[in-house]
Amino acid sequence: MMQGVSRIAIAGALMLGLGGTVIALPANAKKEKPAEAAPADGFNPKNLSNEARPALGAIQTALAATPPDYATAKAKLTEADGLAKNASDSYIIAKFRLQVASGEMNALPEAQRNDVVLAQPLETLIANPITPKAEKAQFTYIRGNLAYNQKDYAKAAQLMASARDLGYQNADLPLNLARAKVEAGDVAGGVAELDTAVKAEQAAGRKAPEAWYKYAVSHAIKANLPEQTNTWTQAWLANYGTKENWRTAIYTFGFSGPGAAKLTDRNRIDLYRLMRVTNSLAGAKEYIDYADAANKTGLPTEAKTVIKEGFDSKVIPAGNATATDMAKQASESIASDKPLAAQEKAAAAAPKGDLASQAGDAYLGERNYAKAAELYKLAATKGVNDNDRLNLHLGIAQALGGDKEGARATLTKVTTAPNADIAKLWLTWLASAPVAA
Repeated sequence: MMQGVSRIAIAGALMLGLGGTVIALPANAKKEKPAEAAPADGFNPKNLSNEARPALGAIQTALAATPPDYATAKAKLTEADGLAKNASDSYIIAKFRLQVASGEMNALPEAQRNDVVLAQPLETLIANPITPKAEKAQFTYIRGNLAYNQKDYAKAAQLMASARDLGYQNADLPLNLARAKVEAGDVAGGVAELDTAVKAEQAAGRKAPEAWYKYAVSHAIKANLPEQTNTWTQAWLANYGTKENWRTAIYTFGFSGPGAAKLTDRNRIDLYRLMRVTNSLAGAKEYIDYADAANKTGLPTEAKTVIKEGFDSKVIPAGNATATDMAKQASESIASDKPLAAQEKAAAAAPKGDLASQAGDAYLGERNYAKAAELYKLAATKGVNDNDRLNLHLGIAQALGGDKEGARATLTKVTTAPNADIAKLWLTWLASAPVAA
């Protein structure tokens, strides 16, 4: 489970933003000078009141000491509170108070740090009209992270969105804003935030971090948002299509995710085929399960080929009894089945296309992709009971046979789940770079 921004990170960010505050103290300040206009969004030290200057100077001296004299600084902060006359005084007091709280917190062992002490000075700075916009954006983001750490997720999301709108730039902001929305119960909103961030990265010619895709996929699955799950899975694999990621995506969709129970062995074979071409079949069990599904659905040649690949690659240990028995069953089925040439002849003579589709499946299992595509196209001219399955298998045959454009056109015709979802994964593979073995 992802955690909030660490207290070390918060304190470090604050210290980076607080250094360098210097107050110019007149040698003989007996009378308050007329205030000078502050910049459009900024602090002008000349506008500090004469009443507050001595206390503020003492705080500055205490904080500049080595080590910083926090006790003196805190005593003088209390004094300065009673002397403050204007927004400039309040701004500097809040910055000093934030510096004291950050420094004291950072000096403690991590387990003893309590970032709640930072909230009040941050809020004072955020509310102050003369706080420079860049600082206000940074402080708003940090305050949002404090809210997240305190499990006030709705407030965290509001503050982080405000920081973004103020122009704050931080690589973690999009994911942290999405997390806050998700934790507040708005999963769709959180995922939408990441979608906006990804598009912004793409517009800038950059690739979004993989963590954004993985977070969106995992939470779309948990919230049972199938459309978002499919969209984000495709985007993740298109950008980060390693064999490990392909295996995770296919396995989650077909074998362990919320929709897995709806899939048949025939559906899973189409996923096993995709695992094979993405080099993501990971162990002996998967090879054996693939072969078992092929045997059960009348594809013994494919089952025998899969077992042979497992033995040849040594993923299946030599002499594995289950795999050996699986290969034997496949060989017996091949010997008893009608030869493919005879099946093809019967398919050509049949009034409907289902026999041609079955023959195409057999050729696909043999990895004779050109012949498989030919039989599927014949089936389409005659008509079949399941056009989506036919188009899925024709698209797979075209894809594996090298006809990528034809495959894209065919796979986009698949419209109903679960075949449509499987087709989208194959379309993602077509659009992705080859997966290293």
